[in-house]
Amino acid sequence: MSDEAIYGLASSITPVDAGPGVDATGGTITSLTEAVMGITSALVKIADAINHLASAVELREQLKEAERLNR
Repeated sequence: MSDEAIYGLASSITPVDAGPGVDATGGTITSLTEAVMGITSALVKIADAINHLASAVELREQLKEAERLNR
């Protein structure tokens, strides 16, 4: 790959004149890859939270059913 092609690829992902950005946690983002990794991390945390909520709802339903059967 030529230097020109590499430069074109690199500048299409993160423009050469682009300054670093700041994410929601105050971290510095200097590339599209870092931004995608941050989004992925956040989505995993959201999925984990949804899973925990679903488990709590399921446990609550099980407890309600156990109470109903013990009456």
